[in-house]
Amino acid sequence: MEQFDDTCKALTDFRLAAATQVVATESGDYKKGNNAFDRIIKIFKYLKELGKLNELEALLPDSNIGVRMFAAYGLLSTSPKIAVPVLKEISQREDIHSLTAKMTLEQWEQNTLIYPF
Repeated sequence: MEQFDDTCKALTDFRLAAATQVVATESGDYKKGNNAFDRIIKIFKYLKELGKLNELEALLPDSNIGVRMFAAYGLLSTSPKIAVPVLKEISQREDIHSLTAKMTLEQWEQNTLIYPF
């Protein structure tokens, strides 16, 4: 697995990958979207190994929907009281990201959500 210099760099890379994934989803560029998602998962794994998934909390107020959504997803297993409201807010939107948030919450509530990290 690729290593990051530090947590700050990992969060910067996370922000970029999440924003890229959202743009790719909106434009239908699945290859770019999949690459960005893979990068997000690598960063989740890195933060988890360091015991620093909670660092994603700093990204929850970000202006980019993808950054907020993926940060909330990463926090869902450890900090649901913080993550669920963010995903619920996103689920109220009228775009493709609302469907992602709705399905994530539904699977989490049914205890069927699979975390690849």
